Amino acid sequence: MRKENILIDNIEILKGPHQLSFDITNKCNFRCLHCYNSSGENIVVDNELTDQEVINFIKEIAEMKLLNVCFCGGEPLIRRELIYECAKLLIEAKTSHVSLVTNGYLMTEDIAYQLKKNGIDRIQISIDGASPNTHDRLRNKNGAFNRAINAIKILKDTGISNVNVSFCPTAFNINEFDEVHNLLNKLDIQELRVQPLMLLGRANQHLNEIMPTQLQYRQLVKYIHDINLKGKKPIVEWGDPIDHLIRFRTIAMDCVNYVSIRANGDIVASPYLPLVVGNIRKHRFSEYWKAGLAKLWQKELPRKMAQNVLSIMDMNNVKEDVPTVWLENDIFVDFIDEMSKEREAYSLS
Repeated sequence: MRKENILIDNIEILKGPHQLSFDITNKCNFRCLHCYNSSGENIVVDNELTDQEVINFIKEIAEMKLLNVCFCGGEPLIRRELIYECAKLLIEAKTSHVSLVTNGYLMTEDIAYQLKKNGIDRIQISIDGASPNTHDRLRNKNGAFNRAINAIKILKDTGISNVNVSFCPTAFNINEFDEVHNLLNKLDIQELRVQPLMLLGRANQHLNEIMPTQLQYRQLVKYIHDINLKGKKPIVEWGDPIDHLIRFRTIAMDCVNYVSIRANGDIVASPYLPLVVGNIRKHRFSEYWKAGLAKLWQKELPRKMAQNVLSIMDMNNVKEDVPTVWLENDIFVDFIDEMSKEREAYSLS
């Protein structure tokens, strides 16, 4: 007899996903050349959830006692007062971890204190070069590098338990990776996340300037392997933005334990697909979960949309008549109201 997967067998008793990523805003003080969701100028920024709508949503998911809730963006610190309140609600309800992704530009000692005070225990800062020349070029903002380094120092001095860094390799910064790693070692950073450039949003407008060559990528991966083999801090994690699109439509379609929600309340099948499967203004998130949101990828539509995406080079290889994610109106097929009509709502045949 086949031994059943315990998680799949007991999916009905899960009160919610293990992890939830929430873009608390898509407004941004940067216009980064590589931004996959075109923060600051995408279709979401003019229709974001109000403060009260966010609070109501956070109170609801707080009851689910999730493993991790991450505030993303955009630049989350634009709505920092709201984040303080949300984090406090989550921690008081025994959410295991509350995290934040930021470019660091707005960080001050007071903001760091408030983040720690209200329970934020994981913060990721982006460092995309060993000097202002490269970091500021990618971030399209003078002073961004020095502010990001200063933010790391402030957060560590404040006592935030887990401050880590992300690095986006480009044609003009990838050869500085060893210098970046040495810099972060001196700053006592323990974890460094690296993943390939995502060919969406503003990145598509600047490919000739920012896209690394295959040789550059291979050299970077080898260097990362050597660093981790030696055990030199920070340990480098090589992320794969395509992994979930392959896993969810093949071996993990029975239980999706990660959910991404946009600043306008849209629940998306993936941040990289133009498929919205609900909105928390339309139904409560718990209603979507009880309706079987964890089994979303058992449906044909998301699997068909993702089937041609096998590498980062395929991120726009969905179908010609499918809207451009983040920049055009998405396909909206409400999981509760309309998923049974998916072929009538939009045919990918």
